[in-house]
Amino acid sequence: LLSRSALAVVAGTMLVAASPAQAQEPALEIGTTLTSVTIGLGDNDTTVVGIPSSSFGLLNPGVYAAIFAGSTGSFEPQLGLIWASSDGESFHFLNAGAQVNYFPGGPRGVYVFGTASIIDASDESANPKAVGGGAGYRIAVGDRLAFRLDGRYLHFTQNGGNALAFGLSIGGVFNR
Repeated sequence: LLSRSALAVVAGTMLVAASPAQAQEPALEIGTTLTSVTIGLGDNDTTVVGIPSSSFGLLNPGVYAAIFAGSTGSFEPQLGLIWASSDGESFHFLNAGAQVNYFPGGPRGVYVFGTASIIDASDESANPKAVGGGAGYRIAVGDRLAFRLDGRYLHFTQNGGNALAFGLSIGGVFNR
């Protein structure tokens, strides 16, 4: 029979051996924006606050899937949709885009990104594009959950103006 101290050493060794699995690099993160604040700049004096994000994907991503390439980068398809129906009429606002993230210190901590998207709205003949960039902070909680705080500057084509957008997102993490 093993003594209690030997059992403690074996249990400690197993916990330490299991730690690298928790520290694995993420392969995929699927998430959504929880809350957002958007402030129009210049002639665009619109401000939108959503808790949870009422402007689901309007300017910040509604849902995203970050596909990690190593420990310092990810590619992120994004999709947001607002759809409303009343008295037999419906209206939609679709924002489809992509974001490229760079994590200089690895997938936990500070990151910078560039983003581009196209917007489609009901009854509109034009489809404005948005381009922007920003920075954020990714907080990994264990090995299966991540929160992101980010701020972005966006420029919209076709006289859409410019905006600053800030968001808090949550994502489920799938490891390699």
